[in-house]
Amino acid sequence: MSPIYLLIMEKKRSSIILGITIFLGIAVFFVSTVQAKNDRTLESLKYNAQKYYWGNEVRQNLPKALALYLQAAQKGDTEAQFIVGGMYFKGIGTEKNSKEAFKWLYKAAVNGESTPQSQKILGQAFLLGNVVPQNYTKSIQWYERASENGDHDAQNELAFLYYVGRGVEQNFTASYKWFEKAAIGGLAVAQYNVGIMWYTGNGVEKPDMIQAYTWLSLAAANGHQDASAASKYIETVLDASELKQGQQQATLLYDQINAQKTETDKEERH
Repeated sequence: MSPIYLLIMEKKRSSIILGITIFLGIAVFFVSTVQAKNDRTLESLKYNAQKYYWGNEVRQNLPKALALYLQAAQKGDTEAQFIVGGMYFKGIGTEKNSKEAFKWLYKAAVNGESTPQSQKILGQAFLLGNVVPQNYTKSIQWYERASENGDHDAQNELAFLYYVGRGVEQNFTASYKWFEKAAIGGLAVAQYNVGIMWYTGNGVEKPDMIQAYTWLSLAAANGHQDASAASKYIETVLDASELKQGQQQATLLYDQINAQKTETDKEERH
């Protein structure tokens, strides 16, 4: 094979490689340019939506804000999806729409954008089956996320599901754990539920009337009517020293929970 032929073949090979390299470079540039343009479009939509939402530089127009956020959400922006879901849920700039709220909050959540409150909303939707088919297993999954992230309503609902064994194996110990977390968080209905568990002995070592009175008294102080009636009944079966102990425990818990709430409120304001 002649040296000239080899030289020609090498030049052809180099030309092909150069052509491929240029093509790939153009393709990458094109994709990058399109992506950058799309990112700028999304940011522009959200920036203008935010202006109309808060009335910054323009007259406040919540329906217009929703329309702009919706455009960004439809283009796949998770933050916009979350905001749109929240606006539909609360009826901001539109009528309340549970189905649309679920649709957008779910899209945002599975893509990593959620809060304990939105996780709770998803759990409730699967629990009730009012906008999606009822699914206790999925309800548990979302309630667990919300509960781990500190939502007290979700903790109470999760405890109930463990108590009755829906979507999960019945487990009184787990039920008590979540009822207590919600109760310490200040939720009156959870305080009532903890009191009932101490009264029945479910989820605890054994029934304890002093503990039952403590929690029921605390729930009553927070406006739970059934707890008020139940604590008054237990008061009749306790002797003077037991009643004093229960009242002291209830007062201590009341002060601790209120101090915790005050601290949390301060942190949220800052």
